[in-house]
Amino acid sequence: MRELLTARLRNELINAAAEAPPAKRTVHRVELARFYMSREMFAEAKAVLDVAIADDKTPGDDPSALVLRAVSNIMLDRPDAAMKDLANPIVGNQHDAQLWRALVHARQNKWAEAREGFRHVEAAMGTLPLELQRLALMESLRASIEVGDFATGAIKLNEFETIGVPPELEPPLSVLTGRLAEGLGRKDDALASYKYAAASWHRPAAAAGRLHEILLRQALGELKKPEVINELEMLTTAWRGDETEAEALQVLAKLYTEESRYRDAFALMRTALVVHPNSDATRRIHDGASAAFDQLFLGGKGDTLPAIDALSLFYDYRDLTPIGRRGDEMIRRLSDRLVSVDLLDQAAELLQHQVDHRLQGAARAQVATRLAVIYLLNRKPDRAQQALRATRTADLSNEVRNQRLLIEARALSDIGRHDLALEVISGIEGRESVRLRSDIFWAARRWQASAEQMELLYGERWRDFQPLSDGERSDILRAAVGYALGDDTIGIRRLREKYAAKIAEGPDRRAFALVTGGIGVNSAEFRDVARVIAQVDTLDGFLRDMRARYPEMNAYTHAPAVQQPAVAPVKPDKETTGSIEPQDSPSP
Repeated sequence: MRELLTARLRNELINAAAEAPPAKRTVHRVELARFYMSREMFAEAKAVLDVAIADDKTPGDDPSALVLRAVSNIMLDRPDAAMKDLANPIVGNQHDAQLWRALVHARQNKWAEAREGFRHVEAAMGTLPLELQRLALMESLRASIEVGDFATGAIKLNEFETIGVPPELEPPLSVLTGRLAEGLGRKDDALASYKYAAASWHRPAAAAGRLHEILLRQALGELKKPEVINELEMLTTAWRGDETEAEALQVLAKLYTEESRYRDAFALMRTALVVHPNSDATRRIHDGASAAFDQLFLGGKGDTLPAIDALSLFYDYRDLTPIGRRGDEMIRRLSDRLVSVDLLDQAAELLQHQVDHRLQGAARAQVATRLAVIYLLNRKPDRAQQALRATRTADLSNEVRNQRLLIEARALSDIGRHDLALEVISGIEGRESVRLRSDIFWAARRWQASAEQMELLYGERWRDFQPLSDGERSDILRAAVGYALGDDTIGIRRLREKYAAKIAEGPDRRAFALVTGGIGVNSAEFRDVARVIAQVDTLDGFLRDMRARYPEMNAYTHAPAVQQPAVAPVKPDKETTGSIEPQDSPSP
């Protein structure tokens, strides 16, 4: 019978709204909307109010339809749409608009504004229907808890004793009761409330209760960090879609970061951005992920990761790279790390992107210098020369300009343009330029000139008491081979007089005596020595001198150690400055 009467009343209201003249149609539609709202049919009420507001060309001073639509949107969990209606100047503070704004702020997680709003409408809350009173009181209680006003929260909780708590509100109220007790220092009471909610039939409250129970037990020392991670992983797998999940993901992401599980933490950030894009918890997750990414690639924490893992992590989550100089520095540091483990292609790709798309002017030229060195290390001199040529600019200091010219000359020599390489560094003085000239002459098979530059490089070194290093002995032996190939007997004799005593102290004494002893360049013994010397790549010595002259190169150059093979060397892929194909041994 009751359902029949309800249906009859609904039909009467619909007919009245349909048959009313245009001037009075809005009034009847509002009455129909009130009918729907009284029966919690908020979607139907909103539909009627949408039509009423759209057709009402002269709304006048009655904001009833706007306020009712705002209430419907609140109940449908559409706070932004509700606030749009409540912000209409026609509404003002009529029809308890302040109370509804406070509810909207609570639904938007603007807890400070919500608490202030509820403080000014406490009297109005008592005039609402009982169901709406409970709803407003629940939101008011939570607002007090969220801002840390636990004294006011305790008063709000006591008011439920007056209006009563229906069974469907007991689990969510138990969560708020636990949070209030925890804020007041009553940990045991809080834990009991959380467990009650977690065991309830109300699934949203059960998930929230479980989350707070886990966090409180961790704070009390009952759960260790691995156990907390395991519990949160199960919770976020079983419960999806609301604020509880976002809060659980935030805590879990923080724990992953503390445990150096960076990939898991960044993956959680991606999940939160998709599922809860507008949540404050998601914003905190993103901020935490950005800070962890910064610490990994700028703060040095990433040094503990294998280089290939660091590279894949960077590529997978490169959207966390900060903009501006910090982002550029992050990329450069990662490229340096890749160079240190011989991942030269990957390092070059990172810097090439910076040069092509991110930098301008002097900064672009400096990064291009790094890039060119990496291309040299990777046996791609043509790419090195191209990188330098494409980034020429007048806005450079002489220091940087000379550094770029030396590297460009080395690249030109490696691609066979020896004369042009010598011309590029014709006006540059210094140890590094002398060595490079020797290397270029050697690659051009101008043996005597190469030996003269090498002898000039070492100057009065023969007078020092300090023994020769491995690299120095290799250089002196190469000079001796150069003089012999150039048929410069005077140079050979001078070099032998200077360095015979020092070479005699090392393992190369027999080779030096053989080369400088005049046995002839066509002898098998000489050719064996010359083949080993010719196979030694001089890039290491060049970069060593460059690092001594330009200390900033230490960060991104890791030249291989000088090697002197004891067996017949393998033919290199490309001929580079200072190396000669073994089957084509030096000959006059």
